[in-house]
Amino acid sequence: MSETRVAPAKKPSKNREKLLAAGRRLFAERGFAATGTEDIVREAGLTRGALYYQFGDKRDLFRAVLERMLPEIGTRLFNETMATIKADREDLKVGAQVLLRIYADPEVRLLFLIEGPAVLGFMDWKVLQAPLSKIFLDHALQHLVDEGTLEADRMSAVGELLAGALQQAGLGIAAADDVEAARAQYGAGLDLIIDGLMGR
Repeated sequence: MSETRVAPAKKPSKNREKLLAAGRRLFAERGFAATGTEDIVREAGLTRGALYYQFGDKRDLFRAVLERMLPEIGTRLFNETMATIKADREDLKVGAQVLLRIYADPEVRLLFLIEGPAVLGFMDWKVLQAPLSKIFLDHALQHLVDEGTLEADRMSAVGELLAGALQQAGLGIAAADDVEAARAQYGAGLDLIIDGLMGR
């Protein structure tokens, strides 16, 4: 009976942080395909062995870069939404527009929306990014449930539908030649959907 070799657990380290930072800079500058592992280790000032100790391959490093970006996007979404709203029920409408502005950011657009699905595969990428919209939507929709605008037993289904709309808006913005025009168009469409949901 053959033994399965288990790779050692990778603890946070300076080398890992250097590789993440180097990978993120180069992926954002050149794209995934045009960035070689030699470029990454040279940028990080490390050896190829250090790269493969921390990450299985270049794709694994890229996935880790996206995982690092997710809480950054979430924090920005929360802070910018909270700085704008005057009442809890505004979370959903304002937050959706904030998220579209974040999606239009050049680094987020390239790495998260264009390269992400292409490198990881759509389903893997969809699972990876799902917590971002779920946390935002669960929080925002709960306010509508609390005020009686939305029935509690419909919250989950509505959240999934809105998550799909936000995902499609992000991919549409990513694919557009005129990013700002696309953001405005998808933003207007989301406003119509959300206004209907909120009974306006």
